Amino acid sequence: MKKSLADRIEQYIKVLIDRSEEKQIEIQRAELAETFSCVPSQVTYVISTRFQEKYGYYTESRRGGKGFVRITRFTISSDICTIMDGDKLFDFINELMEKKMLDSESGNMLKHIVLSASSDLADEHRKHLYNSVARGLSEYLNLN
Repeated sequence: MKKSLADRIEQYIKVLIDRSEEKQIEIQRAELAETFSCVPSQVTYVISTRFQEKYGYYTESRRGGKGFVRITRFTISSDICTIMDGDKLFDFINELMEKKMLDSESGNMLKHIVLSASSDLADEHRKHLYNSVARGLSEYLNLN
């Protein structure tokens, strides 16, 4: 079965990312379009539909003569099922902010709410709250 052009472009980009130590590449739409004998808008379509945050990718682009598209594959290293304490939950929230999956205002507000809500809880209930927040964030951001 022959792959579509979009599938081939996607596969090519993923191979480039996999080969990169930083799991990040910078490409020019025009050069990639030339490689696949297509128009740059087809490359843009693939990038915008198949390299979204919900699939584990962060993209940045700059248009123009020296323009580029930077695609970064990210992974969230925290094990959501074993958060259990506030430090690990806050590390998870900080990691989400670093990966630009959560802006700093929302992340800091979330940390404040968790601290405030957990201050009067027994240890077991506090752990349950931390795990529930981590699980809820993971579900909301489609990290599962």
